[in-house]
Amino acid sequence: MRLKQLILTTAAAVFLLASCSNDDGGPLVPDPSPEPLAFENGIIVVNEGGITSGNASISFIPDDLSAVQHSIFGSANGVDAWGDTAQSMAFHGNLGFIVVNYSRKIEVVNRYTFTSVATIGGGDESELMSPRYMAVADGKGYVSDWGDPSDPEDDFVAVIDLENYAVTTKIPVGEGPERLLAKDNIIYVALEGGYNFNNGIAMIDSDSDTVTGSLSVGEGPNSLQLDADGNLWVLSGGKPAYTEDETAGQLNKIDTDSRTVTESLSFFPTEHPGHLSYEDGRLYYTLGASVFMMDVSDVELPEEPEMTGVFFYDMTVKEGKLYGADAKDFASNGSLEIYDLSDNSLITSKEVGVNPGAIYFNAAAGE
Repeated sequence: MRLKQLILTTAAAVFLLASCSNDDGGPLVPDPSPEPLAFENGIIVVNEGGITSGNASISFIPDDLSAVQHSIFGSANGVDAWGDTAQSMAFHGNLGFIVVNYSRKIEVVNRYTFTSVATIGGGDESELMSPRYMAVADGKGYVSDWGDPSDPEDDFVAVIDLENYAVTTKIPVGEGPERLLAKDNIIYVALEGGYNFNNGIAMIDSDSDTVTGSLSVGEGPNSLQLDADGNLWVLSGGKPAYTEDETAGQLNKIDTDSRTVTESLSFFPTEHPGHLSYEDGRLYYTLGASVFMMDVSDVELPEEPEMTGVFFYDMTVKEGKLYGADAKDFASNGSLEIYDLSDNSLITSKEVGVNPGAIYFNAAAGE
């Protein structure tokens, strides 16, 4: 394994250096060895765990798809129960930011060793109340937060100083801020609605940290993707049947130069898509137990799915492969399913933690 090879290589280097002499005749003393980079070149899966169970975890699968390493945050820091409901992650340089929703905190780690660097929040509700997702722009972190679930007027985006890991300000936004995406100096915030339903995209200027505009999209915007031309695609799920006010899902294209909605494609009233992903001019999304694909130039939604019989809690596409997180029964360990998009065949299935809800990729350090 890569870790074992790195340790043996480091040990050999130390031996060789110790056998040399400096100009004074004494042995050369090497600089302290850096921590082994155990979690580069692989897939990170954030597992929510069960709410109020305190069993959030992070799984790692190397690029060669060999054995899964479970609970890497806990193992790296010598702790068992460290968080309740790990929602998502964000990355900035060598750092990873684990957003832990029910624990009202963000764990800052070295993204290649998962050793702890700092904790943001986790106590006073004046910092974080119900954090969801994070994006980075202009050296600052932007974290969507539902605030008090009983108060639809107190939702905000928290601004994080990435030098001292402190919340510096809160930007009020509409109800239910969820996914965020940064382009240039604008942070696009999907206002999904939290425990209700919303249909907006708020635009925050990272220079002034103020909301400078908003756009209307479908109800319940759940995912955001940029295409190769810099257009922002927004997928909205619509209201489900249990609301007794069911509405159709919608796919919107936003021109990020003019900041206007330029295309809108509506699903059937009973269709509620999610998990939008993009690669090489194609959009992928889930609809029920199926995965659909379309070109960004298409003027109509596809009629036939690419895959059927799959149930994903999260999904993403990278380098011709589709990665789907299957939460199974939402109580026991889930799995990461990896498919080859050239023929839609299953490459492998790997057991991960409870409620796998977010998938990320770690390249080599420095890339």
